[in-house]
Amino acid sequence: MIEGLASARGVLRDAVAFFNPPTREGVDEYTLAHRWVPRRTGSGYERWTHDEAPYLVAPMRDLGSYRYLTTCIVGPAQSGKTVIAENALLHAVGKRPRNFLWYMQTDDVLESYVKDRINPMIDAHEEMRSRLGGTKEDNAIHFKRFAGMRAQFLSATHANLISKSAPFIVLDEIDAYDKALGDAKGLADRRRQFFGYLSMMLTVSHPDRATGLDPDKHWRDGIMRIYADSTRCIWYWRCPLCDLASSPAPPGRWVMSVEYPHDGTLDEIERQAHLKCPHCQGKIWDHQRRAMNLTGVWVGAGQTIDKDGTVAGDLIRSDTAGYWVVGPMSPFLLKGIGGLARDRANAELDLEVGGDETSLKGVLVKQWGIPFESKGPLGTVDAGTLAERAQSEAQPLGIVSEGVRFLTCWIDIQIAHFEVLVRGWGVEKENWVVDKYRVPADTSTDGPAWYKLLTELIARRYPLATNANRGMAILAIGYDSGGAPGVSDRAYEVWRRLRKENLTHFRGVAAGRDVWTVLPTKGISRTDGPRLSVVYPDNQKKDKKLRKTGDVPLALFNANTFKDDLGGQLMHIEPGPGYVHIPAALRSNEPPHVVFEQLVSEHRDANGRWEKPHQGVRNEMLDLMVGTHVLAHLHGLPKIQWKSPRAWCAEWGKNSMVDQMERPENAGAKAQRPKSIEDLLGGRR
Repeated sequence: MIEGLASARGVLRDAVAFFNPPTREGVDEYTLAHRWVPRRTGSGYERWTHDEAPYLVAPMRDLGSYRYLTTCIVGPAQSGKTVIAENALLHAVGKRPRNFLWYMQTDDVLESYVKDRINPMIDAHEEMRSRLGGTKEDNAIHFKRFAGMRAQFLSATHANLISKSAPFIVLDEIDAYDKALGDAKGLADRRRQFFGYLSMMLTVSHPDRATGLDPDKHWRDGIMRIYADSTRCIWYWRCPLCDLASSPAPPGRWVMSVEYPHDGTLDEIERQAHLKCPHCQGKIWDHQRRAMNLTGVWVGAGQTIDKDGTVAGDLIRSDTAGYWVVGPMSPFLLKGIGGLARDRANAELDLEVGGDETSLKGVLVKQWGIPFESKGPLGTVDAGTLAERAQSEAQPLGIVSEGVRFLTCWIDIQIAHFEVLVRGWGVEKENWVVDKYRVPADTSTDGPAWYKLLTELIARRYPLATNANRGMAILAIGYDSGGAPGVSDRAYEVWRRLRKENLTHFRGVAAGRDVWTVLPTKGISRTDGPRLSVVYPDNQKKDKKLRKTGDVPLALFNANTFKDDLGGQLMHIEPGPGYVHIPAALRSNEPPHVVFEQLVSEHRDANGRWEKPHQGVRNEMLDLMVGTHVLAHLHGLPKIQWKSPRAWCAEWGKNSMVDQMERPENAGAKAQRPKSIEDLLGGRR
């Protein structure tokens, strides 16, 4: 053979190999042979093993099946859902080139994911790295061109969902997409019509949009709607003590539950949490879950499983393969089932004490992978019941009841008047309506009326129930910044004047939010919006005489979330943690009791949004109660350590917001401004 030339034997061998049929290798097989994953401890990579999370094998296998058009995976964070999409991309690049469309909820989330996960994955795999195009355009954040295929990473907007086509589409965290999109899967389905049964869609998400566990009643939106129309597979594993089968998923025939001491401390709950076998009642500890997962099998609709683990029957015919992963199955939990139990117990305490469902929903949906069913408390307590409960509250308006540690005030802006509510807060969120009144004014034009009302509230001291010579100042005052034209301008204008005269003070930063003693507020109606934030709007419209230049703080709050909280508070029927004391003075002379009717004027729909039954219904008291809670939350109500409180929420004898009342002979005089609200507050945080 002449040096530098190919051998005849080699040419013949390569030519024959070209005519050999390609080997079929599914996503699960290719992943096992080729995938490298970051080490869980230390730096570097290690070979993928199915033993780590065996429940991922079947969904990966279905991605290459012509039996299904869609693979649906419901599950919590840190359970391996999105890793399946990564493995499918690796398989496509290395084995079966086909174009990818990968959608995520926002550009920020997408860019972070590509930088943190996709780019390092490409670097770690020679078969991806060698096939990646060499130009800058071939390796951008939103676009990757590989030999024979391309992968696009896009935010889930209407324009992106209707303008692209590909045989493989990933809808990642679909329940976090903007609800204005409507049926995101339906939009994406049209983008793979040309490819027919050669196409595949992978939908993964935790079940944010489900409203409970009843498929017919609660699975009407999001990932659970897709799962409801699938093979509905759930995981069964064997008990290491009795070797009988049960499932950690709620729909299981026999459910293995997570047990913990509900009356213990959080540390005790984390330490003692365990799984309980429904057959032998034995305790299974966290370190035994890995071995149980290795015994696991998926059982879907149309199939049955016996106690001994024997599966019989055939899956129902469906175009969608559906799998439900729950938190106790995941090997990636930072603190195992002890951490799951601790977080759930802490969230249950929030609900019990303050009626706040937000944290419990977050834990169940994002950590346990279980749909959350709201109790929808507002609307289940009627106005008559609340009015009857108020009969025993003899404390007159304008007096600080025993138990109150600090006051918040919120002002609702109507066209021709201000509605004012002052609310007192005590240990474990027990609270009292202290004052409610109306101030006539043309709120859109009468700037001096805004200033007069706010300065009077800043200066006001409410007498203590046990000592009329001493009074409590209001810790925080908020007011609505929207409404009729001109209201927003007045809201910003008066804040600037108060700031210039040193009548509103910056208290520092808490939970990432700037805390002010007086500030405008605005409710947002989106159910998925942040609970509370403080921003500085910048409105440079040239046709405005008054410009909002970003110097005025604005508290944006999730109205639906805080209405959920109020609903929970009103459900408490005995004085104590979370109970709302409403004085009998707010009852009408006879039913209907107007204030109490306003308090329950809205109802929570299936999507978590609070709505009035029709436009004629008045809801001022509801808004006032929400606004006063927003101010208390901003100033740290959920995190107050009542055994060692700060001076502004201490007992009356040590409370920095309590001082000497004005002398009786000066009671009719004009309200005076406090000497220094910073002194009352005990300084910044």
